Amino acid sequence: MSVEARTQIAQQFELRHATAADREALMAMYESFEPKGAALGLPPRCNTERWLNHLSAYPNFVLLAEGRVVGHAVLCPEGDSAEVAVFVHQRYRGLGLGRKLLGALLDEARRRSLRRVWGITDLYNIPMLRLVHSFGFSFGQDPGKFWLELESTHNLSAAVARAA
Repeated sequence: MSVEARTQIAQQFELRHATAADREALMAMYESFEPKGAALGLPPRCNTERWLNHLSAYPNFVLLAEGRVVGHAVLCPEGDSAEVAVFVHQRYRGLGLGRKLLGALLDEARRRSLRRVWGITDLYNIPMLRLVHSFGFSFGQDPGKFWLELESTHNLSAAVARAA
C-alpha cells in the first residue's frame, strides 16, 4: 500500500490529546495489545494502569476508531529534548496510524520549542525503524536508538531575520 493510500486511510481516524476520560479505553486497548512487552518491555505485561498513571504527566495523544482507542503516543520532555513512544493496536497496523501519531508528537515538540526528540526500539521493530527514518531521524552506532534535531519557531525566525 502506498504512503498516499495509508495517509488517506489514516485521515479517517480521530486524533486528539488524551484526557482522563480516555483511561478506560486506553486500558482496553492495552489489555488486548500484542506483543506486550516486546519493545524494551513496553507496553508492560502487568501494571499497565501504573504505567499509564506515570505517562499522564506528559502530553499523550490517542487515535480513535468508532469511539475505541486504537493508537496511543506520548512525548516525555526533559529539558530541551523529549523521548517519543508510539503504540498502534495490532489490528490497525500498516494503515499509516503510526505516521499520524508521530507527526502529532513532532508538532507538539515544536510547539514546546524542544530542540531534539529521540527514541529507542528493538532492532526487530522494523516498522518503527522505517517510520522514524521516513521522518528524517538519525541513527547512531546502536541502530535501535534514533533522534531528530528540531528547529524551533524562535530559531527559524532568527534564521530568516539573518538571511534578510
